[in-house]
Amino acid sequence: MSQEILPNKQSSTDTPIQEIADTEDFGTATGAGAERTRFRLPVGIALGLVFSLLLVLICGIIIAYMSSADRRIAGRLLDEQGQAVLRGNEAVLSKFFKEQELLFHSIAVQAEDTGKQLRQADLLAYYKLLPKGAALELGRAVMTEEPSDQLPQVSWSDFRYRNGFATAVKLAELDLGNGQTLIGLYPQPVFADVADTMEWEGRQQVFVLSGKDRAIVVDGVPESEFEASAEQPLPRLVDLKSSPLHRVWEDNERAHDMGGSIEGRVFPGDHRMFTAIYVDIANGPAKGWILGTLYQADEFGAALDQTQIVLYAALVALVVGAILSFIVGRMLGRPLSRLALSAAELRQLKFDAADRLPRSRLAELDDVNQAFNGSIGALNAFAKYVPKQLVSRLIEEGMTSTRNIEIKEMTIVFTDLAGFTDLASHMSAEETAGYLNGYFETVSQAIAERQGTIDKFLGDGVMAFWGAPSEQPDHAAMAIAAVKTLADRIEQATGRTMRVRIGVHTGKVVVGDIGSSARMNYTVIGDAVNVAARLQEYGKEVDPDAKVIALASGDTMVNLPEGTTATSLGTVQLRGRTAPLSVFRIA
Repeated sequence: MSQEILPNKQSSTDTPIQEIADTEDFGTATGAGAERTRFRLPVGIALGLVFSLLLVLICGIIIAYMSSADRRIAGRLLDEQGQAVLRGNEAVLSKFFKEQELLFHSIAVQAEDTGKQLRQADLLAYYKLLPKGAALELGRAVMTEEPSDQLPQVSWSDFRYRNGFATAVKLAELDLGNGQTLIGLYPQPVFADVADTMEWEGRQQVFVLSGKDRAIVVDGVPESEFEASAEQPLPRLVDLKSSPLHRVWEDNERAHDMGGSIEGRVFPGDHRMFTAIYVDIANGPAKGWILGTLYQADEFGAALDQTQIVLYAALVALVVGAILSFIVGRMLGRPLSRLALSAAELRQLKFDAADRLPRSRLAELDDVNQAFNGSIGALNAFAKYVPKQLVSRLIEEGMTSTRNIEIKEMTIVFTDLAGFTDLASHMSAEETAGYLNGYFETVSQAIAERQGTIDKFLGDGVMAFWGAPSEQPDHAAMAIAAVKTLADRIEQATGRTMRVRIGVHTGKVVVGDIGSSARMNYTVIGDAVNVAARLQEYGKEVDPDAKVIALASGDTMVNLPEGTTATSLGTVQLRGRTAPLSVFRIA
């Protein structure tokens, strides 16, 4: 008959019986040596502040130095100004070559990833990264034996005559490692455009020479004067009469080398004097070139009268640079912030909430992002084999490297799919797997909704428990609620007949990490586990044809809240047990 079971909860103390672990402090918030909370600065702000402070420090020193300068150091100021211009021009030229070599290596990576030879059409996507007027070609490669862990080097040629181009062409070649050579064609106007970006002020005229006698770029000289031929790819400097630079190397009484720390020439032009400062490039793709700037001599010296203007401009540049540096720092820190947020979601095992990180143009950051994205997928797959509740607790309590075993009062549930063997004999392997997976999905959802932990799948049965790894004082009530939810869903299920037997028992068990150092399982063992299994078996004697029969022991019922009802089956002698047990039917 049906009777009301009143609560009679007994207090119990969890008794740890073994802790096989090192006593190392893992620095968690729950440890005895918990680390005091420290102030932490967001990485974006930190980077921005560092960049800004460095800029303020460096520029501030420069400005302080300039403000205290005197006309007695006028020559030194001119030298420094010239060096700054030349270094800036060198940086622009070096950046150009580095960008082109990076483009070549990107194409090489594509060739390596595809494992196929490229076609000319495959290169069209890269044309937008080429400077205006440049082109790409594919040729046959000569086999080399470069180490596989080193990037192949881009080989740059001298300027040469090339059919189809009006001016001389500088070639860049890279062995793609697939039997092909990537060839870049950079005609003279490309370098004229690069030189245009070197005009830091309006007064100077940039020039680039190949040696002292051949001109690559001379500001102010029209492109028509750079027309190439097989005999003379680059024009002679002395033939470029439209620029006063053609007289730079002449020896006469008014021409002389500049003093100071920079190389330069002062020489007469048409009706006025000119100053050319330059630097010889000793290595790299531009080895043997002379990179310089041409001034009117009086304008070059006029910088002495503009120190005050330079000071104000430097202050403005300092403020703008500090702001830009802070912005750049925040931009660099934003991807790291996204990584931290996604990692926090991942730490909480919220795999669906963890955003996939975007690709980055910074190689190391891109590698980290892609590795992190791969980790999400791997952990998501791994989580299907390990209870998330267990892993969450181990992470939160810093128990990832310890073995913990204790005695606790817990509630154990066993389910079994009745008549499955006979049913499976009438189904194909695919139908059997689909049917069984649907059953497991139904059981798992009901258990998870009530914060239960699935211990294992036993053939067509499921073993679950409540009360660990997290503390659950009302574990019996949560287990009974899960069983009733499961019973309702099975009763309402359509399709193939599903008959389920369930056993529930509450008692003392040993719970913790059981296994070897190579393979560990968080599980429960003890007589209470056997009782739950026997109750499940006993269900077929009580009502063998029931769609759902769930039996609970009296030890479970006394832990339920007031108002819980169940049908008492009296005292039952279960198989393998000497003491009788009070049994109740709850579904």
